[in-house]
Amino acid sequence: MRIKSIIAPAGSIVLAFLATTGWAAQPGDVEINEIAWMGTTTSASDEWIELRNTTGAAIDVSGWQLKATDGTPAITLSGTIPAGGFHLLERTDDSSVPNIPADLIYTGALENGGETLELRDASGVLIDSVSGWSAGDNTTKATMERNGTAWQTATATYDVGLGTPKAANTGVGSGGTPQFLNQVSNGAGSINVYFNKSALTDYATAGNLANYQINLEERLITRLEAAQATIDVAIYEINLPDIADALIARAAAGVAVRLIADAKDPDPDDAERVTRYEDMRLQLERLARGSDGLVGTGDDITLFSDSPIFAVEDSTKRTAAGLPASPSDFPFVNVTVGTTATSGYRIADGELKSAPSSYYSPGNQMHNKFAIIDGTWVWTGSWNWTVTGLYGSEANRLARILDGNTQHSIEINDTTLAGAYRTEFEEMWGSSGAAPDPAASNFHSRKIDNTPHSFTIGGRTVELYFSPGDDAVGHVTSLVQTSADVAAYFTIFAWSDQALVDALKVKWEGSDQDLVGTLTGFDVKGVFDASFWNQWWSASVDMTGRTASQTSLNNPNTRWANPAPVFSEAEVRKLHSKSMLIDACTLSDPAVIVGSTNWSNNGNNVNDENLLIVHDAAIADQFLQEFYARYQAAGGTIPDPASFSCP
Repeated sequence: MRIKSIIAPAGSIVLAFLATTGWAAQPGDVEINEIAWMGTTTSASDEWIELRNTTGAAIDVSGWQLKATDGTPAITLSGTIPAGGFHLLERTDDSSVPNIPADLIYTGALENGGETLELRDASGVLIDSVSGWSAGDNTTKATMERNGTAWQTATATYDVGLGTPKAANTGVGSGGTPQFLNQVSNGAGSINVYFNKSALTDYATAGNLANYQINLEERLITRLEAAQATIDVAIYEINLPDIADALIARAAAGVAVRLIADAKDPDPDDAERVTRYEDMRLQLERLARGSDGLVGTGDDITLFSDSPIFAVEDSTKRTAAGLPASPSDFPFVNVTVGTTATSGYRIADGELKSAPSSYYSPGNQMHNKFAIIDGTWVWTGSWNWTVTGLYGSEANRLARILDGNTQHSIEINDTTLAGAYRTEFEEMWGSSGAAPDPAASNFHSRKIDNTPHSFTIGGRTVELYFSPGDDAVGHVTSLVQTSADVAAYFTIFAWSDQALVDALKVKWEGSDQDLVGTLTGFDVKGVFDASFWNQWWSASVDMTGRTASQTSLNNPNTRWANPAPVFSEAEVRKLHSKSMLIDACTLSDPAVIVGSTNWSNNGNNVNDENLLIVHDAAIADQFLQEFYARYQAAGGTIPDPASFSCP
């Protein structure tokens, strides 16, 4: 009897099951997934082959053989391919695919005229094969990629040709929603943007198709799996078990992993948020236990937070998550959190200033969503690492259907920028070492402005601001006031900052006064999340000329005399992005505002956040492709692509 796919919250249980039952892979469980038979733009000798695990459990391929029937190459495999993951084989040395570590180095050339390759397990069972090169292009150095039972020529770019090393093939994904991965670079200075929903590529400049309908989890895991030394994570919310598995695996491999999460205080009447926080705590405990499931051993991941986080004690839920029935191997503490006496098994310590057992309450949010990998890559954006954030439901997650919130992620390869993020991380962590220092830690209003703000990355200017302390939203307002000449387009979850609204009003109709103004010719377009469209404090009320149900000193309801064409979204779930495009598709310093920061008092002055301003025409155009998809769906009018062009 064979079990093709095993679904379990904890990968360690699955692996233990397979190990104890003598389970063996079957034909199709591992596929020859991509072949760079033509080499790369660097050298025709830089050939590489990618294998993919198609199952829901890790597969040990040690002792397997990948051979050409003419005898060359003849590769003896080693190592384990994670569930749904990839195994990269590079010829001769580890430079065939720059910036992505090989899983195995082999020798022996592939014939450009075609080869028959056979993949056999350690017992000689044929697992997969390919006969001849039915796709790929020697001129453009485009790889041959598997697409179901057929083969296709890659169209996605990477550093040295066209292909998708250690990533989902062009337009294929790992099942579920088709992905369109068009722009990926890995060298120093690279900036890659990923959208999890549709984009309108008719509005792309030459060679600049956006990456859209992308499984952000798969892209993040690809980056995490390449980590060799360090991973620092500051994440508002995490409950995706595959990301937890990737972090656990890297820690077990000797990578130093530090993680800061938000200690939530969900409304007990909000059942969904209560459940999500429980799910997060279960995943956090898995991280804290490491690959061996034991507390206090060398593979544990150290956790920290703005306030302590306690283990879920429900034995049924713990068992379902692959955890011991009781968390009693964690310290049981009696402490004060805010003004409330609290007790429980503490899995993450928190900032501690006043007394040995008195913590800040978790009312404010550590709202960042960033990771720093090997002091080189920074991953950030609007996406929380959650089921609802990407898939919408657990059923969709298992089917890899991207019906979650509308999001974007951005990753940047730059050591100086990564250093600034590390400074911010360690201000919250309280130390530069493996262990946090609760007394030296600073979150929220205790932080100071201690990082550089302007960087040159791959010839582009990139600005970085953290909250609180850096007046991030104020810098966006200044950008609008001083640099916006033609247009401002935005998609936003929550926007209450009046100064930013008024700056746009001046651009739109020449006045920041209530119901005063004459159109200037400056273009404003936008989409708001529906849940905040009618809130009295929302910028949407001012921009559409409506009278708010109430006002405040910071939100005086400065109505626009000429209502702007802004709309409530029509997305499947929440419009969770926080992006603004300034002068996209113009010669007037196109720029994009991205990050975790909502344009509000909380986003600017209370919560821990990060905000980037990327000055680059190509990046702005990629965001424009995605913006037009959101805007058109919401009811907005977009240009005729037949007459559209960018300078």
